[in-house]
Amino acid sequence: MATLAGKVCVINGAASAIGQAVAGRFAREGAVVIGVDKVEHSVGEHVVRADLTDESEVQRMYEEVVRRYRRLDVIYNNMGLMDRGDHSALDTSLDTWRLVHDANLTSIFLACKHGIPHLRNTEPAGGSVINAASFLAAVGSATAPMAYASAKAAVVQLTRDLGVHLARSGVRVNAVLFGPIETPAQRAVFDRDPGALDKRLVHWPTGRFGTLEEAAGAIAFLAGDDAGFITGAALPLDGGITEAFTVPE
Repeated sequence: MATLAGKVCVINGAASAIGQAVAGRFAREGAVVIGVDKVEHSVGEHVVRADLTDESEVQRMYEEVVRRYRRLDVIYNNMGLMDRGDHSALDTSLDTWRLVHDANLTSIFLACKHGIPHLRNTEPAGGSVINAASFLAAVGSATAPMAYASAKAAVVQLTRDLGVHLARSGVRVNAVLFGPIETPAQRAVFDRDPGALDKRLVHWPTGRFGTLEEAAGAIAFLAGDDAGFITGAALPLDGGITEAFTVPE
């Protein structure tokens, strides 16, 4: 189904496994995909390298896209960074705090600030913004990386505010609360501690990772017109983790 046929879609943070999966799904649904990342990559019909924490680079990137394609319809902000120095707020350094907040929150703020005006200027005005957040934004956790969790909670609030603020303009803004999606990076975290995955699985109602296909499908839904009456929402993509008090034995 070409549910995104003809839509110009920017994927920020395109080089990651999830970014690549979303780019593939968007392309299969007929979208023109622009992949943006700080690292060298080949994701999308049009490839852009930009530091998404640098305001001037973000602004120039959108101007380049609109100059080339004459429109902008969808922005998926796939930014996310977890740092090994991010633990309790009581022992996380200020440098780590700032690094994690810049990567997870400031980047999305800049992508929205400079991208949304182009959605509003496209004829007909409107479009969809999807922001990557985390289930950690919805729960308290004694073991969470607190800079990361607080940054993702701020992404959810920014999403909520922008969704309401822009609702009558036709621009929709939603977030996805990612749980554990099976990627090489996610697997590597657990491979470093052989017993860690078994401990976590006890608390996951579905007892498994989410797949890249499931993640890409959820984001494609929010990007498309079938989600036209959804804005300001935070969609849990976590296999029920945030709703669980007990799980099946």
